[in-house]
Amino acid sequence: MENPGGARKKKRRKGSGGEAAASFDRDVFPILLAAVAPTTRPNQRASSSSAAAAAARLLRRLLSRSPPAPPLSPLPRSLVALLPLLLTSSSHSVAALSCEVMGAAALQSMEAGETLVSDGGIASGLARALGTSSQRVSEAACNAVMDLSASPVGRERLSGSPVLPRLLYLFSQVESISAVVGSRSTECQARMSEPDKCLNLIIDTVVLMVNSCKVDKLHNLQQELVRKVMHLLYELWSQVILLRSSADCSNWKDQLQSRPDEISEAIFRLSMDLSYPAHLESDEVRESFFGQTESDFEKFALMYWENSPYLYRKKQSDLEGDAVFTTLHNAFDLRTPDSIIESLIQGLVSCPAIASDELNINSFLHEAHDSLGAPVKYRQDVRVVRTRDQCSTGSWMEEHFFDDGMVFPDATAFVEKCKGAIRNGFSIALRGMEFRSEKIAAIASALADLFGQPSVGANIYFSPPRSQGLARHYDDHCVLVWQLLGCKKWKIWPNTKSILPRLYEPFHSLDGLVDDSGGRVEVLHEGDIMYVPRGHVHEAHTDVDEGESEANASANYSLHLTLAIEVEPPFEWEGFIHIALHCWLEEQKLVGSSGSVESRMEEQAPLFALLLHVAIRLLSDDDPTLRKACMVAAKFPSSSNSLPMSHLNSLRSSQRSTFSEILDKIDKSCSFEDALRSIELAVKARNDEPFQWMSWLRHLPQQQHGLGRIDFCDVLGPLEELVDMFSSDSEGASADFAEFRSRFCRRAVYDGARREFESLLSMYRTARSRYAKGMLALHGKHGG
Repeated sequence: MENPGGARKKKRRKGSGGEAAASFDRDVFPILLAAVAPTTRPNQRASSSSAAAAAARLLRRLLSRSPPAPPLSPLPRSLVALLPLLLTSSSHSVAALSCEVMGAAALQSMEAGETLVSDGGIASGLARALGTSSQRVSEAACNAVMDLSASPVGRERLSGSPVLPRLLYLFSQVESISAVVGSRSTECQARMSEPDKCLNLIIDTVVLMVNSCKVDKLHNLQQELVRKVMHLLYELWSQVILLRSSADCSNWKDQLQSRPDEISEAIFRLSMDLSYPAHLESDEVRESFFGQTESDFEKFALMYWENSPYLYRKKQSDLEGDAVFTTLHNAFDLRTPDSIIESLIQGLVSCPAIASDELNINSFLHEAHDSLGAPVKYRQDVRVVRTRDQCSTGSWMEEHFFDDGMVFPDATAFVEKCKGAIRNGFSIALRGMEFRSEKIAAIASALADLFGQPSVGANIYFSPPRSQGLARHYDDHCVLVWQLLGCKKWKIWPNTKSILPRLYEPFHSLDGLVDDSGGRVEVLHEGDIMYVPRGHVHEAHTDVDEGESEANASANYSLHLTLAIEVEPPFEWEGFIHIALHCWLEEQKLVGSSGSVESRMEEQAPLFALLLHVAIRLLSDDDPTLRKACMVAAKFPSSSNSLPMSHLNSLRSSQRSTFSEILDKIDKSCSFEDALRSIELAVKARNDEPFQWMSWLRHLPQQQHGLGRIDFCDVLGPLEELVDMFSSDSEGASADFAEFRSRFCRRAVYDGARREFESLLSMYRTARSRYAKGMLALHGKHGG
């Protein structure tokens, strides 16, 4: 008898959800439906008011779980169907209580919350509730959004619904943000007014929704609305940071729930796809840096680029007509050394590093979200350094004013310390100026366009008289130096190595590379521009001999900007060849019968291509051309008055010629044995570090053909397969590899590789541009 009774008991439990739904449909649904029924005649208004009051009582019982109201989980379908109407009810009590019911249901059951946010009608009704004139309803709607956002699905659905634009619009109506976090003085109240509480709730909800939204969805928001919200958030963020260390108002955390790093992340996210007015065309920058004569840039590109230093002296009359220089010169307060330091350093925040091949800004935000807007960090953002006495080895040593990794939360104190450092012979080197100044960002972006590279970095250096900042060194990137104030003496030595240094590779000792008695000496005056190729050892100081300085002899301080043209691995010629190989592999169609050489080669083509990628890399260790920047995407002068077609053809044909020359070298010099040996060593040691360089190849499209697909972020498995396949018959594999290599070198298509190169470049530029706009916004540059 026990088993049948147990079965009946289980059956009753299983049917309880259906009974609750039936109870709701019978006892509750008619009353709620009457409350939202349209009224068209005057004599219906009284009954409508009574129905709304009855509905409000029932909704309160739902919240308190009092009979006859059923539980909220599972949600009755009829309630879900009515919610869009309840949320927009003319009765403020009904609308507010409906929002509360939604929030309670979401907190009681994640499944219920996901059901609610998946309903487009409910999302639209919630958006309308947010915009109502009733503060009670708006506040309840904000709380409902927060509760519904408790799950990842809830956050994602709501951030892509009309709720986010409505929240942004509500926030954009705020005239002043000063009341939000309270006053720093004794006026900071322990109790907040109801309007302030509601505004804080709106802000917290905006920050949560923006930070939950995928970047691509933010792109669809109206730009002027986003710009207004960013201004308000920046004002709020600045006040929150000030209050963070204030003893006058200790209860601001209770007033506003959003942390400073969450607000800064919201600012960063909203800014990434805004258009900025400070834009320069590449032709404008080309004329300012290389001259207006038709062949100036051609001469630079063909004779000096990555080869030897280049100096462009500017007369005073040239500077007066140079809009780019004037704009840059006016970006800083150059009246006194102290005013220069203040204009450089005040308002700075740290710029966290983004991986060179990170193209997914969402991944960066996931890793760096809690460090956005943090105080500047020593070495990462700024260096205060001097070079004076020689050590026992004869090398000049750098002395740093601050310890590595120090952060400076007190910006005023940091500025004062920097002023003292300058008076003691230290130079200030500020990194990442393209993330801190709109004007410098515009110049850097135009230069990147001009040279066909993803980005151009910018540092600024301020040095006192008779000083040297950085010690003698070489760079792994090419540098354009622009003297903005005073003058500076430079000494540059020829590059004694034929191989250019790669970006991010370890630096070599300077021993034996330079002779103190040799080197080229140049004194840069205000407006002068000098190009220093990567690999050329150089140093600079303000100890200018008497008579060498003219216009700025009274100041003897120097301010100069360096623009670093960093050639990322995919955008060297080696990278272009890897892209060409990848494109050829994806497009080739080898036709052959089963068992034929062609069929066997088709099956093994991905592994042969992987082996050839490795062989090309080994070749680049000794071949100077493969290390050079590939300029097939360079934006050469476009106007009809700039460069004749013959000059353009000369620049472009040189790129095709280089491509053909490299293919000839690969066909003759890429060794099967050397490539296989390097792979065998790595596989034996279970160490894929020597092949981490090829991880950027993951950004190139691959056909979905299963086993033939290579994961370039985890190549150890394919490398093991390659060793197993080719080591057993190395002689036959070598012959097949030679045939595969020869086919590639004969059939590789320049134009196809160029298109994929340009597509990859666009992806890199988009990621860098989004990062730059985000950091500019955190420096108060909102593009408006």
